[in-house]
Amino acid sequence: MSTTRLKERSKAVGWGGSGSFVAPSVIVEVEPGFVVAARLDRSGRRVGRIAAREVEAGSIDAQLNRANLANPSELQRAVQAALGAIGNGGGRLGLLVPDPIVRAAILSFESLPDARKEVEGLVRWRMKDLLPFPPEEARLAYQVLGRWPDCVEVLAMAVKSSVLAEYEAAVENVNSGPGLILPATAALLPLVPEAEPSSQLLVHVCSGWMTTVLVERSQLRTWRTRDMARVTPEDLPGEVAREAARVIASTRDRLNLEVGRVWLCSRPPGTSDLVPALTSAVSCAVEPLAGSEDFASSLSTAEETLFKHFGATVAGLVRNSAKEA
Repeated sequence: MSTTRLKERSKAVGWGGSGSFVAPSVIVEVEPGFVVAARLDRSGRRVGRIAAREVEAGSIDAQLNRANLANPSELQRAVQAALGAIGNGGGRLGLLVPDPIVRAAILSFESLPDARKEVEGLVRWRMKDLLPFPPEEARLAYQVLGRWPDCVEVLAMAVKSSVLAEYEAAVENVNSGPGLILPATAALLPLVPEAEPSSQLLVHVCSGWMTTVLVERSQLRTWRTRDMARVTPEDLPGEVAREAARVIASTRDRLNLEVGRVWLCSRPPGTSDLVPALTSAVSCAVEPLAGSEDFASSLSTAEETLFKHFGATVAGLVRNSAKEA
């Protein structure tokens, strides 16, 4: 399984393609409640068009270890409708999938072999106890986060092959299929500021799930995804706040790190109570994570609204492309 590195801060991994990061021309994100499609301009540094389509409730159940699509034709309809709205002009396709289908872990090794196949075998062996399915059924991707004299840290991600294939099938006829596949939160990481002296926590709440990622300067330290599908809208702010507080407390106890800032991304736009709930639960600043308006300067008024509501992941890929220039 080859990896695609999302450069700079995220150092994230993805399925599909190989080598250094290349911005896709067309981006499709699939979530349990919606599909977003975006087309970038030729430079890959600006959003040319963006569209979103609702997915019928119950059509997608984002799970790690069982079939996700109760209604594949409904997903294909939503994907085709969103792509039709932006006018697919060809080029490399990027597919963003729900975080809950991915098991992520940061692994430590004393050293790693030079041969890539041997590294993959070692990472797969370490991941086996974290997976609810046989490791040979996993599509694996990994990225070395850092090397020290006595330690190598690796971000590893595994997804069940049959589950990922369901999402790939929804876009298999689009530009020869996806050349880049990432969990949605990986696309947000380039939006997290790099100049912060203290550790930062990204909180991503999206369509029935929540992911927290701890970033220490240029390094990822933790990644955790939790199912929130059964939490009522009224209880969501409190549950998100409690989960973030648990992560921050664990960070302090296990890693001896203090979180100085929490970045919140909620899609579709969540309740206005999320920021106050988080602020009351953690002892640091809480701010919305936002993409640059410059990336959306050529959009219509209606598309600008869609970009603000759904386009943070698209903005992250554009920001990453701009950093590569």
